[in-house]
Amino acid sequence: MESENKYLSAILPLKKREETQNRWLFHRLNTLLPALMKKHKVDMWITAGREYNEDPVLKSLYPTSVDGSRRLTILVFYLDQEHLKKWVLHPNPNFEPFYERAWNPEECDQWECLKRLVDEHNPDTIALNYSSTFAAADGLSHSCYQQLSMLLDEHSHKFVSAQHVIVDWLSIRTTKELVAYPAIAELGRMIAEEALSRRVIHPGITTTEDVVDWIRQRVLDAGMETSFYPTVDLQRKGSVMDRLEGEIIRFGDIVHLDFGIRYLGLATDTQQLAYVLHPGEEEAPEGLQSALQTALRFEDIITGEMKVGRTGNEVFHRAMKKAREEEIEAMLYSHPLGNHCHEAGAIIGLYDQQNDIPIKGDLPLTANTCYALEFNIQQYIPEWDQVIPIYLEEPVAFIQHRLEYMAKRQIAYYLI
Repeated sequence: MESENKYLSAILPLKKREETQNRWLFHRLNTLLPALMKKHKVDMWITAGREYNEDPVLKSLYPTSVDGSRRLTILVFYLDQEHLKKWVLHPNPNFEPFYERAWNPEECDQWECLKRLVDEHNPDTIALNYSSTFAAADGLSHSCYQQLSMLLDEHSHKFVSAQHVIVDWLSIRTTKELVAYPAIAELGRMIAEEALSRRVIHPGITTTEDVVDWIRQRVLDAGMETSFYPTVDLQRKGSVMDRLEGEIIRFGDIVHLDFGIRYLGLATDTQQLAYVLHPGEEEAPEGLQSALQTALRFEDIITGEMKVGRTGNEVFHRAMKKAREEEIEAMLYSHPLGNHCHEAGAIIGLYDQQNDIPIKGDLPLTANTCYALEFNIQQYIPEWDQVIPIYLEEPVAFIQHRLEYMAKRQIAYYLI
């Protein structure tokens, strides 16, 4: 009960959450976004979305009191040398003071207002949200693109993809967010720890699905949401499957949890492990402990290779090379964290592609970004006379170019 109260008491009431997120947004719009548009040589960025079919990046640009596009919403960003002008073409007053309302419905429609802004400022480049590589940067609908092409026909040769601005906007965290993100990651870890305990799991009775249901209800009751549908599976002595699901949890099982929360607009993603003690046992068998230590060694290898400026592919190959040299049978598939669980940005391997990843893997790791350090190793367990996988995942962050764990690192099994 004490641990429960500890993490539940840290969850802010709704009004405080909104105030926090709005402070972060105001800071991001006025500090981060101008730097990103300058970095990627974008003069103007236009983002448009219609009600119930919003461009996915719009949610990251809205203050908390704006929950949707309401017919049509157009945001326009214009970098005038060092100063960023931010316009909204929508009558909702809640967009202020984040954006200047530039549209008067009594004078013209939104598209005519947009054309006037573009004509007046005559930018050299106009970034639009289309991309064949990054899903979050591909949110401009076909009809909106057609409308923009017709409306801005004399400017259409200036159209460029906004994907590089969007990737950085979604993946880079400001200093204010980096202060809070570790607490969010630790909150997710503490929920996972409670789920992998006798408070929830009763060997011989509780199923893996029961644990999933408990986690989802716990997160919902706390006024949050999971960042993806959690999974709970088992490694079991004698099993031909390495991830048993829908099973009753038994003595001697390894319980593997893959889980994350979304809180204050930021997602977490972690994988944690527990061992179910046989009656009379006080710790996991030596073979299982040795396998976990091998996994932690590979984790150290990965963190040692994750450097700002290296591409995801470079990190992947360097880490896997060292694993082979140490005879560690490993797979590596880490991804950025941010507004989305699988955030845009440099990826380090994929579960089903253990090699170079075109484009996404060629991106460099950047400062002030966060990652789900995700991987597995396989090792022979003498007590089980079989090879089993050890799946782990930890949220980490580049803070002042130094990679740090955002939550308490798991270095031993939770014991049930």
